[in-house]
Amino acid sequence: MPTIDSSGESSPPITSFAELVATYTADPDAPPQTETISLAAALVAGDDPWGVIGYLAGIGIFVKELADFIAINADETEEELHAWPCQDGMAISIASEDVWLLFTP
Repeated sequence: MPTIDSSGESSPPITSFAELVATYTADPDAPPQTETISLAAALVAGDDPWGVIGYLAGIGIFVKELADFIAINADETEEELHAWPCQDGMAISIASEDVWLLFTP
């Protein structure tokens, strides 16, 4: 999985969710499952279909806005979840499930 450079140095343009998923799909003939989730709706309901927000809260990362997801990338012990900003919102990959989530505002 790619890493996010937070050093402030020049970064490549932010890609779309579809391009991001396509870039990291190992087998284009078997694309991963994708799902779009409204962060606002998930916060109102207190959960999301994949339990990402609750899981993150359980490890001390409290998601109130899209940028909060990025904190998971700093956890060197985390192997399942990775977050990337994209044009459409925030992309989250769940490695073991071969699932990509797009959280939108």
